[in-house]
Amino acid sequence: MTYQPNWLLVSFDQWRGDWFQQPWLQIPHLKRFASKAWQPNSCITASPQCVPARASWLTGLWPSQIGVTRNCDHKLPHDSPSFVRRLQENGWYTSLVGKTHWHPHSRGVDLRDSSLLLKDLGFDECIEVAGPKALCEVSCDLTDDWIAYQPSLLDLYRLDLRERHNNKLLVKPSILPIHLYPDIWIANKSISQLTQLSKLSQPWFLWVSFPGPHEPWDTPEPWSFIHQENQIPSAAACPGWVYSQPKHSEYYLRQKEWDHELAYHNFTEVRFDYANHMALLDSQFGRLLDALPQSDQTVISVVSDHGELLGDSNLLYKGCFLEGAVRSLALHHSHCLSPVLPRPAVIGLTNFLHSVCSSLIDCRDLSVDFNHFAFSEFGSELLVTDGNYKLTVDATNNPLWATSLVADPLEQINQLDSNDLTSFPLAEFLSAAAAHRTYCADTP
Repeated sequence: MTYQPNWLLVSFDQWRGDWFQQPWLQIPHLKRFASKAWQPNSCITASPQCVPARASWLTGLWPSQIGVTRNCDHKLPHDSPSFVRRLQENGWYTSLVGKTHWHPHSRGVDLRDSSLLLKDLGFDECIEVAGPKALCEVSCDLTDDWIAYQPSLLDLYRLDLRERHNNKLLVKPSILPIHLYPDIWIANKSISQLTQLSKLSQPWFLWVSFPGPHEPWDTPEPWSFIHQENQIPSAAACPGWVYSQPKHSEYYLRQKEWDHELAYHNFTEVRFDYANHMALLDSQFGRLLDALPQSDQTVISVVSDHGELLGDSNLLYKGCFLEGAVRSLALHHSHCLSPVLPRPAVIGLTNFLHSVCSSLIDCRDLSVDFNHFAFSEFGSELLVTDGNYKLTVDATNNPLWATSLVADPLEQINQLDSNDLTSFPLAEFLSAAAAHRTYCADTP
């Protein structure tokens, strides 16, 4: 009989991949896991916003092929491609606990009403929750538990989120009891799920999808004191070249929006809380590993949908192609993983997940298609990167800005402003951008 390992997939929401290897970041469980795992030097999201990124990683399609290149209310069609359905069709029992965002999370929605969609996408069972902001709007098992614990807790949570909405930089611990904090509740449910899955006579797939470290900045005690504020690097300065970008370009629009939105630009507490939230998530990851049955028969992958800018360039959240927004996590560990598997300079997150799926079904070592470039789409713009250089182009492939991550990791210099572009492979990158556009237009 062909060997079919179990697969535990752990995903985080808005975890910036370029922070992962920071020596000051206290995430011992994940760093210990990474020391034994396969990982690229850089993993790039398909889009620096949640809805298109998550639709892409499930379906294997680019956001432009799906027709969603920025956040909006969107519902994946029931017959969408799905790597989870592919696993299910090849004998895996498939389960998810956590956030999906493959259908609208708008006011009045009960997430359990979308159970048929998730079954059609390939999940045998699902305990779905929304992100922290949408939990004010929707109903799910978690909000039911809030109300059961204290009838007024959901209303208090809504008041708390409203205060945070009015002050984007407000940092204070969550009002929720620890066991009802979303990330911890999801870990508890997932540990129970692992116990049930271990009784199956077939291989299983469990996707644990944490909504953290996505803001609001509400890390509860005791994790809110893990780091020291002076450990964490200051936010990167806003490069002056952004204001000479075309007025319709995404980076320019984002910069002007936040310049107007924020009354002051002090991101120290926000970055401090974000690092502490990472420590909370790390502790939940450690709990999952401790509870994992059949660990020698289970491969484990860790990913994030995109990053978080945390004040870099005086910006919050994501929605542009700066490194803090487009860098994701990609870690993979298998007991049969080849010790000589190459470590690519860059891969796309969607390609990574679908390659892991293929490697399990075909019963072989992880074999990613090591393309020279990775791409990310947002609005009508496209990012092309080889892990060392980056180029952003508009809808007609006209260059907008370019950076050298080796010489200028904080992206303070637009290479296109230089009179000497001999060190930047512009023609090669423009050719890659054109090829990507053609592929997306020609491939159904």
